[in-house]
Amino acid sequence: LEALAQRATSLAERLELEPSRTLGDEMAASPGFVDAIKNRRLLGEVTDGAFIDMFSDSPVSGSANPLSIGLLIGREGDQAVGRVTLERGWEGAPGRSHGGIVAACIDETIGGLLPVLGEMAFTGELAIRYQAPCPMGIPLEFRAWLEHRDGRKLHVSCTGTADGVVFARATALFIVVDLERFRRYSGTD
Repeated sequence: LEALAQRATSLAERLELEPSRTLGDEMAASPGFVDAIKNRRLLGEVTDGAFIDMFSDSPVSGSANPLSIGLLIGREGDQAVGRVTLERGWEGAPGRSHGGIVAACIDETIGGLLPVLGEMAFTGELAIRYQAPCPMGIPLEFRAWLEHRDGRKLHVSCTGTADGVVFARATALFIVVDLERFRRYSGTD
């Protein structure tokens, strides 16, 4: 065990010497994302039933992030639908999923709606009503849709369900950003 601890410490020290990576670096390395930003269309058309993986290193839905919650987001009609089964590592109150993790899943599912809408936007406001405890160990579904648009403001709703029972309802305000400006700040020039 001592040798393993020393080896882990040595590896950690080596990793600290490596250059850190930023989200801008990740986006700049993604040809599809760069092309979408340059053409002022976020990820083009997302077809019905398609898997949405906007940021592969996301802590919530990133397919390349080993620490990701594991939320999978897809398009169903005009909605984004996130699915995940939360296990013990995401426990809050005994036997229940942590509310912050549920909030992250809601925010990420709403973010998954953006390519469906063909927009880049940021969360301006997120209000969640937890109607029941969120269970663990069973499939959860988060469903997001656009209520209405007011200029750059996207008013969005989302529900979280388990076995057909709603455990959370959310409303959000997302603010659309100009893709040209986003391109300059994201390193995708």
